[in-house]
Amino acid sequence: MRVFSLLFSLSIFLIYCKNNPQPLQQTRAEGELPKDFLAFYQQFHTDSAYQMAHIEWPLKGESGISQDTTVKRQLVEWTPEKWRLMHLPDTTMSTLKRTFETVGEVMVIERMSYPMVGFGYERQFYKEENGEWRLIYYSESTLMQ
Repeated sequence: MRVFSLLFSLSIFLIYCKNNPQPLQQTRAEGELPKDFLAFYQQFHTDSAYQMAHIEWPLKGESGISQDTTVKRQLVEWTPEKWRLMHLPDTTMSTLKRTFETVGEVMVIERMSYPMVGFGYERQFYKEENGEWRLIYYSESTLMQ
């Protein structure tokens, strides 16, 4: 399934990049992300109207349940009517694990996991030609042990 996720992400990237060569993905600390992304990220999580306007509807992604080494995943499309607003994560929790990867200056992939509660997600944000960032992919998993 990880291969499917990677292929899906790559296909989205190729569609949106339109022949603009970009460096390979790099893991970055939050402070090393594009400055305009950080401002977008803050507003995305604190302004509900802004959040809804900066999501590519219907939002494509996956939902899955992990059991031991197997993952049951299904493709999902979220609509505005069924969307749960996202808020800034509490990064003071010592059990929260978060990473950011970038593809050039046009894509940021955020992965978060909360091992203590058995939940994780991946979000992909893309910077359009007009300079606006948008959430273009969301995948969530529940970890069963």
